[in-house]
Amino acid sequence: MFMLKIAVLLAAFLAAGDAVAQKDVAPLSPAARIKAHPGKSALPRPAPPKRRAVRQIVDGMPAHGPRLDAPPALPPGPRPLPSTLAPPAIAPPPAVISGCDAGGCTDVNGVRYNGAAGNSVIGPQGRSCTNNGVVVQCF
Repeated sequence: MFMLKIAVLLAAFLAAGDAVAQKDVAPLSPAARIKAHPGKSALPRPAPPKRRAVRQIVDGMPAHGPRLDAPPALPPGPRPLPSTLAPPAIAPPPAVISGCDAGGCTDVNGVRYNGAAGNSVIGPQGRSCTNNGVVVQCF
């Protein structure tokens, strides 16, 4: 019974497809339309819009890269010697702490390290230092 319903629906769809396929024909060309309808003429096409001349403005390329009118680059000369006036700053070695109070700590040499937030202290040269309870390391 179920198979019979499917067969009937399939036949109906195939018949409808044949009917649609018979109606699908290619559109007629304008010459064929004139021949098919001799009393009617083909519709005239509208004239294309008139064009006018416009002056073209071309900007130059942006100034990136070498310029053609620039003088040639000079070959590199001898390099200047590095300055020996001031050696690079070197962090001092860690200082052993002799005692601490509410304002900061003092090392065994008598240098005062002022307290800051947490385990941070400020050294005598204004550097940031860390205190671990035994030594102070400045950076």
